[in-house]
Amino acid sequence: MLLPHKHIRFSNSLVAIAGYIRTIIDEPISVDELWSKIEQKKTTELITPSFTQFIFALDILFCIKQIIFDEEGRLTLENCKNNEL
Repeated sequence: MLLPHKHIRFSNSLVAIAGYIRTIIDEPISVDELWSKIEQKKTTELITPSFTQFIFALDILFCIKQIIFDEEGRLTLENCKNNEL
């Protein structure tokens, strides 16, 4: 389920979901707010993760140091913490 193969489409793989989530994080955001954004876009997007897939994708992004928690407990992109993007 991490990578796509003949039984799992790319849009259902955790790699695709993690990339999709990374594109949504444009400012510091809480996990609840991020999930709400994804829920709102479910009718228009190809990638529609379940909550479990969402959490696993966040774990992947955190493990590969793409996202961090700021001092207020919100998610932010690692590259954006000092406005370096």
